[in-house]
Amino acid sequence: MEIRKPDFRRIETLIESLQALDRTFREVFDDIDRREEKLIRTCRQVLTDEAAQSLAAIPVEELKKSRAGIRTAALEQAGYHTLLSLRKASDEEIRAVDGIGEKQLLAIRTILDEFVMRMTRGSGITLTADKEDRTSREIIRQTAAFRKMELIRRDAGDLGDELHGFLERTIPHVVIRSGVRWFFSRRQTKEETLEAVAALTALRDTPEYRRVKHFIEAHRAAAGMSDTACMRDFSENSAAYYALLEKLTGMGKAQAMRYSSIPAQLAAEIDAQELDLTAFQGNLRAYQEFGARYILHQNRVLLGDEMGLGKTVEAIAVMAHLYAKDPGSRFLVVCPASVLVNWCREIMKFSAVTPFLLHGPSLEERLDAWVQMCGAAVTNYESLEKIVNRIDGQLRLDLMVIDEAHYIKNPEAKRTRRIHALEDEADRILMMTGTPLENRVEEMCELIGFVRPDLTEEIRTYAGMRHAPQFREILAPVYLRRHRDDLLTELPPLTQEKQWCAMTEEDRLAYVLKVRERNFPGMRRLSFLQEDMQTSSKAQRLLELCREALDEGRKVVVYSYFRDTLGKVQALLADMCEGTITGSTPVTERQGIIDRFAKKRDACVLICQVQSGGTGLNIQAASVVIFCEPQIKPSLTNQAIARVCRMGQIRNVLVYHLLCEDTVDEAVTELLEGKQAEFDLFAEESVLADAADHLADKEWITGVIEREQNRYLPAVIDSEEEKNA
Repeated sequence: MEIRKPDFRRIETLIESLQALDRTFREVFDDIDRREEKLIRTCRQVLTDEAAQSLAAIPVEELKKSRAGIRTAALEQAGYHTLLSLRKASDEEIRAVDGIGEKQLLAIRTILDEFVMRMTRGSGITLTADKEDRTSREIIRQTAAFRKMELIRRDAGDLGDELHGFLERTIPHVVIRSGVRWFFSRRQTKEETLEAVAALTALRDTPEYRRVKHFIEAHRAAAGMSDTACMRDFSENSAAYYALLEKLTGMGKAQAMRYSSIPAQLAAEIDAQELDLTAFQGNLRAYQEFGARYILHQNRVLLGDEMGLGKTVEAIAVMAHLYAKDPGSRFLVVCPASVLVNWCREIMKFSAVTPFLLHGPSLEERLDAWVQMCGAAVTNYESLEKIVNRIDGQLRLDLMVIDEAHYIKNPEAKRTRRIHALEDEADRILMMTGTPLENRVEEMCELIGFVRPDLTEEIRTYAGMRHAPQFREILAPVYLRRHRDDLLTELPPLTQEKQWCAMTEEDRLAYVLKVRERNFPGMRRLSFLQEDMQTSSKAQRLLELCREALDEGRKVVVYSYFRDTLGKVQALLADMCEGTITGSTPVTERQGIIDRFAKKRDACVLICQVQSGGTGLNIQAASVVIFCEPQIKPSLTNQAIARVCRMGQIRNVLVYHLLCEDTVDEAVTELLEGKQAEFDLFAEESVLADAADHLADKEWITGVIEREQNRYLPAVIDSEEEKNA
């Protein structure tokens, strides 16, 4: 049977199109490599330039210490007074200085280069979306495109090599390329040609072919990102930008990942701990990698990183590692109700692990699914009561995460006993808290005793010696705490201002009434007691600050401890307000309010009760924070600010404290300032210290009330007596 002659023009078109696709796909990867190299060069140049500028503070006289025989007096006489002025000078200009020859010139250049190199070690780049900062915007543009292209390179894997190899093997078998050659070829050669053509034709119907086309289009879209799209992506994912730049350039890695509280030998073991991130979707900062390795190496630990450092991501990286080793791994996250949704979102965003939200009406159904399918169950302390019996003695947990671990500081509380019931079921336990200052040392012992009971006696022994090296070494195997200022050098500056408001007559009258009643909470609501906010000095200043911030395109978070105050603020701000979060806001709605606030293009205001908006929520879309009254506990204030000024923040953060002179505001502020140094000391020592309880001491409150009565009531009595005379 004669073999039918094919359409050779179509065959040539097919081969040419496939070869063009192959070339284009290989060019995609070449372009990604070139962009990576360019981004690294750009960042290093910026770091070098910034380091060079610091030479302006170093006098030329310092070169005397080099013992290179450099005539510094001659250099100064020639007008070179700082190392920066020397660095800017050309070789010819330096050689023109009397007594400076080729040898001295080489020594000067070598010393200057060494200075710059050392100054760049451990330094980082701070990016802003401000239009005036052209350098930042250029790095953002390059990073935005490369960030998306890196995903192409990762997801494509060996697809490019496979496509190229297939074409290299198959196309040569299309031996016959013309009708004349067909006429003179043997049957076997014709069959070989047709088989190869059939294979090439079939390639276009495969998932691999469609993936190649998809990746090429994705690369084209990434390369063509507009400035607006780049800046928006940076605003929404700035933490990922910094992690990627750190990974590419090594900026910040020179800072030792061995912390002062961790012995060198233990730190070396942690550095050597395997961390498989194949199931992790994102980039970790160097300190986050160290944290994840610490958790894996030590198995049962308390992670006390300050807020904003990404404890959640570190926990998810550990899950991803365990999942990569065994997709049948099972995890349990127990957290406050306010962050249930956030935990599920973060697990889905950063890992291949499937989250199951065990809360609400569908709890039983999702619990069954988790038991069957494994993955990560996420529940709150209250809902744990409904599932503890399904786990206790029934399931093995590869990792149990206890978020906001200070919730279980009381050993007698039901929530604590439920957690303890699962202790034997968990191979690894991670307790997380960013707010250790609210706890006593005894409570710290309770928390650490849960994961390492063998250490509690030693901790109690040395608890009174918080500065002793022995105390840090005892804690090192179980407690890791890092500070934001030490690690996130790229965070924009935080500025706090006291806004002292002069009381109106209405403010004063309403305040005196609460003083008469000895109503301390009422006294703290000063200037928000009356119904008419037009007569409130704090409300009017709040309105001014919000309008000014909104005019600058900034988003604002307003905090108060009191719901009544929040209600009046909401009525005052009206259309400026995007949402309100209080303790009564359902858990399922809180994240939605945060999302709407973050995604809204126009500047707006979010109103939060400090206890609810200060714990577990990320509000870095805002860059202005306003407190309606000073908080009794510094930790409440610090938590609330940290929810805004955290990893992911891209603007300088402004914090305003609304205060009235000669009132309880002054008394609270003075007390807090007097105790801040003590708080900072405890934080530095990484201790869950007894540092807050005395602030709410009844004796102190009584003293404040007495002082305020002595200040205001005599004048009120005198005034009333004059009226009655």
